[in-house]
Amino acid sequence: MTGELARTKLAELTARERDVAAHIGQGLSNGEIAKALLLSESTVKVHIGHIMAKPGAANRTQVAILAHDGGLA
Repeated sequence: MTGELARTKLAELTARERDVAAHIGQGLSNGEIAKALLLSESTVKVHIGHIMAKPGAANRTQVAILAHDGGLA
């Protein structure tokens, strides 16, 4: 995916979803993301569901690639 396409897809996300996506791109677990962003793990899971649905990512790895290509990670 090109950087421009990734940035376009990431623009669909809320600021908090972009924060979570950036942490996924850094390889953090749900628990680590929750701790870093002062959220519950269940809230992180909800954000990840939204992150995957909006740009059509099939799995967490695709979210990590999207974050990397879009300059978040």
